[in-house]
Amino acid sequence: MLLSAIATVGAFFLIGLGARSERKGPLFMLGGFAAFGVAINWHILNYSSILPAAAAVSAELGIGFWLLAGMLSAQKKPAKTYFFIGAVSMAAAVFLFMGVKFSTDSDSSEMKTFLVELGPDDTIEEILPIISQFQATTERAFPTIVLSENEDLSQVYLVTVSALRSSEFVDELRLDVENVDHVEFNFEVTLNDPVSSTNQASFSDTILENDPMASEQWALHAINGHAAHAILKDITPVRKARVAILDTGVDASHEDVTLTFSVSPAVSDLHGHGSHCAGIAGAFTNNRIGIASLNWEGRFIDILGYQALNDQGTGSIEMISQAIIDATKDKADVISMSLGAKAETPKVIKDAIAYARKNRVIVIASAGNSNEDAIDHMPSNVEGVIVVSAVDENLRKAKFSNTNMSLKRPITAPGVNILSLKTGGGYVTMSGTSMSTPVVSGLVGIMRALNPDISEDEVYSLLEGNGKTVKDSDRIGKLIDSNATIKAVLQGS
Repeated sequence: MLLSAIATVGAFFLIGLGARSERKGPLFMLGGFAAFGVAINWHILNYSSILPAAAAVSAELGIGFWLLAGMLSAQKKPAKTYFFIGAVSMAAAVFLFMGVKFSTDSDSSEMKTFLVELGPDDTIEEILPIISQFQATTERAFPTIVLSENEDLSQVYLVTVSALRSSEFVDELRLDVENVDHVEFNFEVTLNDPVSSTNQASFSDTILENDPMASEQWALHAINGHAAHAILKDITPVRKARVAILDTGVDASHEDVTLTFSVSPAVSDLHGHGSHCAGIAGAFTNNRIGIASLNWEGRFIDILGYQALNDQGTGSIEMISQAIIDATKDKADVISMSLGAKAETPKVIKDAIAYARKNRVIVIASAGNSNEDAIDHMPSNVEGVIVVSAVDENLRKAKFSNTNMSLKRPITAPGVNILSLKTGGGYVTMSGTSMSTPVVSGLVGIMRALNPDISEDEVYSLLEGNGKTVKDSDRIGKLIDSNATIKAVLQGS
């Protein structure tokens, strides 16, 4: 920094000599401009951001203009303009340096986390020189996964570093191709909050379930759920299926899910989103309480809760991946994810979903609520995921729903004015592909309960093959028909 200051002041000194000398003036001027070019180049090389570089240049310009003004004044030449320009430059430098201090104070405590994947034969000790250089901290991202189980996930570390140095840190890691296989930012996914509503439709279907609010659930009517209940009431499943809700948690004490909730990590839900999804997928049905799902008398589905999102509805890539891993290790049959973001899918999410699928877990995700193509949204665009869009009461694409036909496993379900559990007790209607997703997850849970050996390929084939074509199916896929699908599973076709 000292060299650049000397070069700048020297540049003005030469320019001043040029202004005083008539014979060698052009030569001095040329030397001055050359010296100033060198000073600017040094600033570019030595400063990592524009603000401190601009502050230093302004200060040096102020000193330089004052020097020039002094030299001209000594020769009794006009110098006031240069004194003024110098004063303005110094004032600008003061404000810029204040900005640098504020920025540094704000950013110095800000940290960023990255997911760093090492090679299968590498250890964290091999990158400790880089870790120490940047004063970063590390921990195993997924400590329950061992190398023999999954070479990629077992070698992922969660690394935290100062935001100010994060870019340089990542560059250094990526240069270490011998030890580091992949680096990605542990960014956060923010829940697209569903819309609360009080608009409820009633239908005059003949229904068997005695749940007081069943007649207000237009979604059951739309997917032929009442007819499905007529089949399920006389059937004993091979075993109960385990449907994992990866969300903000589940209010396990809610009256309509407490008897179908199985031991799992997230037993509370301050946000409410996860509880709403849980009720749609597996509320205890025909218990004279609240709402109905396809889970007749709670005999077919157990609900599990995993904290993929925090109480504010936000979750990091690491949190979501960990929830997928935990649900898989707890032998979930179905993972239901009503979450996502418009982003390139992180490798760790792809690896976690691949791990779940390898362990015969059927993964279902919401298409998203942006009225866009779900191919640009994760995790719905990950290989093997069943992607759920939403229809309204008229069985048209919900205005907010993303389309999903550019993906391999598109399907649709009701997602507008869906009645379900309210965390802390009671019931509420909400809208979103967040709601249509557990409708499908509940049906897939029934399918697994009736045939535990059914594969993900067979599940999607039956959902799509027995689905109903609606007006917008060319954009959102077929609407699930629970009655026809359950009959097909029972018939083994």
